[in-house]
Amino acid sequence: MWSHTTNFKPRAVALACAAVLAGCGGGSGGSDGALVQAIDFQYPGGMTVGAPGTVATTKLVATATGGGPVTFSTNTPDACTVSGDTLSLVKAGECSVTASQAGGNGYAPATARQLFVIPKIPQLVMFRNPGSQPLDSTPLQLVASTSAAGKTVTFESSTPSVCTVSGNALTKVSNGICTVTARQEGDDFYAPGSAVKNIPIGTATAPALTFLSGYKDASHTKEGGGVGQNALTSENGWWCNGLCVTTVPADGSSLTFDFTFTLPKAPDGRWIGWDFQTWAFAPGLTELAKGANTTAGLRIDSQAAMTFNLAQNPEWFASSDNKVKVQLILGHFALKPDSDPTKPATECNVTLQAMLTPTSAAATDYSLNLKDKFTISEACGLKDLDVWNELQDYPIAKVDFLANSMNFSAPMQGTTTTFRNRITLSGPITFQ
Repeated sequence: MWSHTTNFKPRAVALACAAVLAGCGGGSGGSDGALVQAIDFQYPGGMTVGAPGTVATTKLVATATGGGPVTFSTNTPDACTVSGDTLSLVKAGECSVTASQAGGNGYAPATARQLFVIPKIPQLVMFRNPGSQPLDSTPLQLVASTSAAGKTVTFESSTPSVCTVSGNALTKVSNGICTVTARQEGDDFYAPGSAVKNIPIGTATAPALTFLSGYKDASHTKEGGGVGQNALTSENGWWCNGLCVTTVPADGSSLTFDFTFTLPKAPDGRWIGWDFQTWAFAPGLTELAKGANTTAGLRIDSQAAMTFNLAQNPEWFASSDNKVKVQLILGHFALKPDSDPTKPATECNVTLQAMLTPTSAAATDYSLNLKDKFTISEACGLKDLDVWNELQDYPIAKVDFLANSMNFSAPMQGTTTTFRNRITLSGPITFQ
């Protein structure tokens, strides 16, 4: 943990005070006419200690108003050492470094000191929830690992009336939520790390996680997540162009997105491109992180299914393909290589997808099992990804609903053809 010294990041300025000023450290002068000088010593802290077998280093920077060279020395050689202007972080703890200017050319000597904490390396414990377990006599083998190489993770149950743990074997005692902590205590280089999982035993079910409870307006959920829609066709300049309508009632209980487009004459067999989708971000999110993992979002523990309420327009439901793609965009970022090796990679987030075939055009409750219904639809060029591992390791940052194909209505008066897709999402979207 950082001490208060690490939150204070000034440049240390030391004055070579006149001898008549009592209690002023860092040089002498004044009585012989030497000029007082200051040292501007930039804050060198912020880096963690290096992993075992490596040494983290940083450059020391300081300047004296007298213009002479500044030298550096350590006051805590067990924690940090100095060679020239290179500071080496030996171990976690307090590091104190002094910058000195010997004086000359009419200036008195001066010193400045920086004191800061060298933090330990944060430790990530990877402990994936095995999911709901039957209440039986078969022990469950727990598996976890840590970013600290060679370290062993231990397990502990905080619900002994539901489950107990010995080593990495979990024994089921009764119906309920079994809470297990995987822990690694750390050492001189790594900070302690832990991860907690809640495992439903027997008839118990995981607590519901609310992705959104409703809509503040057409652009935001009640939880502050961003909301958006898009529809387009090759027949309309590849954009809504005023044909998309989004409505939210005053109570924010639902969101309806409608895209209706009429061709001036019936299709002549040519290819027609299109797109139709509506999406919502996790609480507090309005966009994905750029060039990095999105760390905010909804974290799946033992939740098994996604639940929501959806309605379609009757024309879409009655069409030959009324399927809806349900996508979970995760916080897992990667640069996806282009199929053309001469082109740069593109930013990408791993995406899971389930195909829903609505059972009614009317508003209907649906539940999609996370392990069984969702597959990885966008791997971003990564190999051997697993749906459950991805859900355990990365948050759900965005949920997207897309029409699988454009709905064609019957030709009107033998001349025009109407495309129409309308989707209504009512009530909350939850994971349980």
